[in-house]
Amino acid sequence: MILFSALFLPFAAFWIFQMTWMRDSDIEEYKQLIRKREIASSTAQMPTNQHRKGVQKDIWFSQDGSARLHYEIFSERSLLTLTPVGNHFEIIESLDGIRCWMQDKLVTDDKGMNPTQQARLIEAETGIYRHTTQEFIANDVYLSLFRLKGHSLPKTALPRKEAYLTGVANDISFVFGGKTPKFQANQFQAAVVKE
Repeated sequence: MILFSALFLPFAAFWIFQMTWMRDSDIEEYKQLIRKREIASSTAQMPTNQHRKGVQKDIWFSQDGSARLHYEIFSERSLLTLTPVGNHFEIIESLDGIRCWMQDKLVTDDKGMNPTQQARLIEAETGIYRHTTQEFIANDVYLSLFRLKGHSLPKTALPRKEAYLTGVANDISFVFGGKTPKFQANQFQAAVVKE
């Protein structure tokens, strides 16, 4: 019994020391938790802003079957705004100089060769992306539909004359949710491009 007590006592003392001693990292972690709680419970509605350049958002989702469709939203400049609302933040990004590629459909022939895609190109001067609801809205939009080789999106905008359909819309919006994004174009005026 004495031997057990002699061995157990140092381990117990070490354990008690470890459980009660406050390390600098413990204190810093505690301070961060307190700061986060203060932000979340803050009654002040002071937004925080961040100016950004060359912003790109890549969104992937599954098409019927096994294909993955790609949406790419590029903006020359943006203003990211975080506004405290209750115990969370509303995050809205105002975008300038927008180019958005949207894959609508990926296709291969019966042999699995010759991959092609149908894609939309949206170009607008301004728009917003709501991070919390995953909603994109743009005004005064040029919309072009393309049939392209391969399953990768182009890295740059293509000339509108290469599109099979072009048009303008007063505004467009799409929301990411579920299996397929919900796309809407208001007051869309289209023209079929002659080949």
